[in-house]
Amino acid sequence: MRSDYGLYVVAVICFIIVGAFLAGAGGAVSSEYTLEKTMGQMVTVIFLALGILFVAAGYAVRPKVSVPTPRAPPPSPVRPSPPPLPPPVEEKVEEAPVAPPPPTEEQVPSIPPTLPPEEVPTPPALEEPAKVEEEKPAEKPVRKRRRKKAA
Repeated sequence: MRSDYGLYVVAVICFIIVGAFLAGAGGAVSSEYTLEKTMGQMVTVIFLALGILFVAAGYAVRPKVSVPTPRAPPPSPVRPSPPPLPPPVEEKVEEAPVAPPPPTEEQVPSIPPTLPPEEVPTPPALEEPAKVEEEKPAEKPVRKRRRKKAA
């Protein structure tokens, strides 16, 4: 049994005693102050005070109601986070130099007749555009693992 219940029982007994003394004193109405009347009043006040003290003590020692703490949600199955994706590789496209169009007859300087045909200057040969080499990424892409099937 909890100790606060015992204190409440003692307080109820004190209040019953106070009630008994008040019921017995109510029948005799006299204006005289006698020793019995004075003792009856003192007993009533003492038991009334004791009853109030026992009620207060029972209230003070009662077990405190604990506030239930909310439970944490159950842990979910741990899923490995996907690896971070590498930043997108920007492809640099180098533009090949545009070759000028072949010279027309108007642009070709005329050859003076005094030069022999072997010394005729020839126009410079057109260069082929440089081939653009594709750059390989610095890192290999990470492969994702497959999950095992649950049995």
